[in-house]
Amino acid sequence: MDMAHFLGLSLLPILSPGPSTLLVVRNSLRHDWLFAVRRLLADLGGTLITATVLLYGLGAAIAASNLLVAGIQVAGACYVLIIGMRCLRHAYWPVTYSLDTANSLRGSWLESFFAGLLNPKTLVFFSLLFPLLLGDNSVHWTQPLLYSLSYSLLKGLALAAASGVFLLAKNWLRPHLRSANGTLGALLIAVSSIFLLKISNSLW
Repeated sequence: MDMAHFLGLSLLPILSPGPSTLLVVRNSLRHDWLFAVRRLLADLGGTLITATVLLYGLGAAIAASNLLVAGIQVAGACYVLIIGMRCLRHAYWPVTYSLDTANSLRGSWLESFFAGLLNPKTLVFFSLLFPLLLGDNSVHWTQPLLYSLSYSLLKGLALAAASGVFLLAKNWLRPHLRSANGTLGALLIAVSSIFLLKISNSLW
């Protein structure tokens, strides 16, 4: 597969809302641009690691097992369900946020890193696309790294654009955060629940 087609397909998981998008929006609304950029870089670091590992071998193992693919989908749906529950909780029981906590090893830096590292969309995308990307044994060993770097860069550009929009609009959006959290939380819970039901029906 040539790079143009790969980047075109990459837009599907990148532009669809997920854990990385939600964290970028949250960090942009709560903090300044420097904080948001640092957390975005942490997310992209995790994404680059996952994409590279998948393309250098793990993707083939996952693509060969329907059970593993289903497991990743379930894990992704559960992750979205947890995020939805957290959004709903913050809508009705808002908590104070400490920059000291955010800057610690247990704060949002690691949260952003693991959102990129364990992002279900990245896992499913590269696992399912692995035969098309690297099915030919004549592919040079640097090609997987080029794919993972290109994907991470494209994701970074998309999330940076989203972050910029919310940084500019945060003064207007902040008074509406509680209602937005409630709506978003209910929507994520509903979508993830429906997705889990579909997966369970397909398995049984």
